[in-house]
Amino acid sequence: MVYENIIDATKNFDPKYCIGIGGFGSVFRTELPNGQIVAVKKLHTPKSVVSNIPKDFANEIHMLTNIRHRNIVKLYGFRSHTQYKFLGCEFLDRGSLKFLLSNDKIASQLDWIRRVNTIKDVASALCICIMIVHLL
Repeated sequence: MVYENIIDATKNFDPKYCIGIGGFGSVFRTELPNGQIVAVKKLHTPKSVVSNIPKDFANEIHMLTNIRHRNIVKLYGFRSHTQYKFLGCEFLDRGSLKFLLSNDKIASQLDWIRRVNTIKDVASALCICIMIVHLL
């Protein structure tokens, strides 16, 4: 993923491409020139921070490059630019687990076995993340 491709595909991070906002950044649905769709997480960067990658951003990059788990998105690349810092990740067309569980119609389709298996999968992924954080 090339920086210019991300900027062009999101029209300089136009809000119409934003599919989610969190405490750490905003996520944009991005179609690259080769047709691949990726999720680009743009870090909310204070104007005063321009030269160093914030520790949380570096930790997220480190975790995503070292974790291989079916319930954690794949990191395709990242960019730390003076104007923007972002991660390019696998795009999940059904949305996040939070979205799926907060949608009553979708959540009601999950039987107890699927709910228990989802909880086990999340716990497994969190366990791996905690181990990686302790290694940092």
